[in-house]
Amino acid sequence: MKQLFLLFVLLAGGVLNSTAQTKQDNTLAYKQQYALELNSRSSSTNKPDSASLSSVVQIGNAPWLRLHIGDYDLGSQSYITITSMLDGGQQRLDGKSLMRWRKNSAFFNGDSVKVELHVAPSEKEVFVRFNELTVGKRFVKDRLGSDGDKRMSVPQTLCGDDDRVASNDARVGRINVINTAGATSNPFCTAWLVSNGALLTAGHCVDSDPDSSGPMLPDGVPDTGFVNGVVEFNVPASLSNGTTVFASPNDQYPIDTFAWRFDGAGQGLGKDWAVFFAQANSNTNLLPHLAQRAFFRMSSEIPAVNQILRVTGFGTDITPVGTGGGRNAQNQTLQTATGTFTGESSNGADVWHSYKVDTTGGNSGGPIIWEANGFTIGIHTTGGCAADNTGNNTGTSFEHDALETALRVFSGTNVVHVDAANYPGITNAARNGTIFRPLSTVVNGVNAVPTGGIVNIVPGNYNTSITINRAMTLRSPAGTTTIGQ
Repeated sequence: MKQLFLLFVLLAGGVLNSTAQTKQDNTLAYKQQYALELNSRSSSTNKPDSASLSSVVQIGNAPWLRLHIGDYDLGSQSYITITSMLDGGQQRLDGKSLMRWRKNSAFFNGDSVKVELHVAPSEKEVFVRFNELTVGKRFVKDRLGSDGDKRMSVPQTLCGDDDRVASNDARVGRINVINTAGATSNPFCTAWLVSNGALLTAGHCVDSDPDSSGPMLPDGVPDTGFVNGVVEFNVPASLSNGTTVFASPNDQYPIDTFAWRFDGAGQGLGKDWAVFFAQANSNTNLLPHLAQRAFFRMSSEIPAVNQILRVTGFGTDITPVGTGGGRNAQNQTLQTATGTFTGESSNGADVWHSYKVDTTGGNSGGPIIWEANGFTIGIHTTGGCAADNTGNNTGTSFEHDALETALRVFSGTNVVHVDAANYPGITNAARNGTIFRPLSTVVNGVNAVPTGGIVNIVPGNYNTSITINRAMTLRSPAGTTTIGQ
């Protein structure tokens, strides 16, 4: 179910944290002008010129491509398909889905794609006009460190040895964005599905541009790259030299409405967060929660010191070194690690967790998971561990009030949350219908919601009958819910 969401922004000045867990490399991609028009001109027989209906776009030796459309008119029934010549991945885009994708395509593996215009029999003057490409670059050895003859240095975000292992957690996705204005890159971040239909990531994944006054200062405006970004799931292995391989177009979703905060280095701890919505996939018409059939529950309670946490995400990887002398096939694929919780800290309203769990650049935005019960307690944001196991990595806690508010209003105002699951440290008497303390029954939710409000129900089977005698909306934004006896 598509929903309407409130967009709000909390802004303040700051400096970009150099240890924030976002990978940025300005040599990973470039923009290229590319003029191509496919059209169907009207005729007495209403048959388009077939020679104008398909074309192959090829940029030799590119590992991946993304197409950008300047203008189009696809009527109400015509559409285009874009198909990778390497792996057959295909995306279907009509007039409505092109609006959702902001006139961008998905990411396609390989150096060539076939573009086809499919014209409905009753429609004339249909066309699509491409004007630009984003072209990926392959990793090479001299992009990995300050000296092309040396291996990439060990990240100062690993708490000793790199203990990460491969993960297939369906709840965790990778954010791909392409910056512009001289900073063309694809800095990846991690995002994840939560129980109210939202996705979470780090705020510096939304606004990392050092383009305001002062050194490396975010400007408080969402990066164009993020606005036009994609979150993808079921990501395959990278190439043996670490070059990115993208998921099937069926598993890619355009980023939509979002709220965030990131102030920069020295000011970012405990208030670096983003809550966003992803539009439906243009092929399957499914939202990511429905396609992945999975989500995380969230808790503002915290474990005891030295209990085990887990962080899962799409960090860089050089262990073992790949064929280019640096990054390998695990680079920015889904990996997970566990370690100990070292405590929660605060500075006024800003609250953050510290832990000794291995992460690297690209893990930014990943879930901080309380291993004992599987609940998430915050958003991973910042590195600080060292190879000698000193220091800690950190992330924003759900006890940060602005983040809790963003989650509460994501589905609208006057929302009551319902979930039959047991929540850590929360008694039934303390369950008040908020997102971290949901009511346990649909009946309680229906009775508690204000007239005209929303009952957000976490997916599951609720063996009950309900009577509704006033206006309200029942939603199950994270999946299928069954109510009945």
